[in-house]
Amino acid sequence: MSRNAKIALIVIGSLAVVCVAVCAAGFFLLPTLARNLVSDNPANAKQVASEIADYTLPPGYAERMGMNFLVYKMVMIAPEQDASSGMFIMLMGTQAAGVDQADMERQMQQSFQQQFGRNGSRMEVVGQERVTIRGKETTITIAESDASPKMRQAIGAFEGKNGLVVVMLMGSANDWDDGLMREFLSSIR
Repeated sequence: MSRNAKIALIVIGSLAVVCVAVCAAGFFLLPTLARNLVSDNPANAKQVASEIADYTLPPGYAERMGMNFLVYKMVMIAPEQDASSGMFIMLMGTQAAGVDQADMERQMQQSFQQQFGRNGSRMEVVGQERVTIRGKETTITIAESDASPKMRQAIGAFEGKNGLVVVMLMGSANDWDDGLMREFLSSIR
């Protein structure tokens, strides 16, 4: 793998980590602080998701949270019954003018390094897969944490309805469902 490819993967991973941190903060803190920006109402989350991309939900999953930060939109998809188990899926789209993938990746790389530097954990790339999203081939990077219990994440980027979209799937390495990941990614249109 070339140096530029590794850098690109790190940047995409950084973007996803920051998005997860923002989503987690939003899921627990922001509803009380900014009810107009973050919603855990499934109908509102579904509306935000529809502005990012169309997809088919995996069986037993639902849009659990949506965020609309002007030019950035995020949706968190998790199991309907127990959001703390299984994998969760995050889509983050941007409509920012003049933002290209390289700039976004660079910013996310910095954020990713800061996030994992604080808690002592780091993610290591364990593989890549080529998948088709919205009719175009995309590389999905698979990484695992060096902490216990091991977490696994899959991250990639594609052109959504209104701009660049980063997709991330994350969950326990022990409970990872590769079939669910592939099914969801192939359903994005």
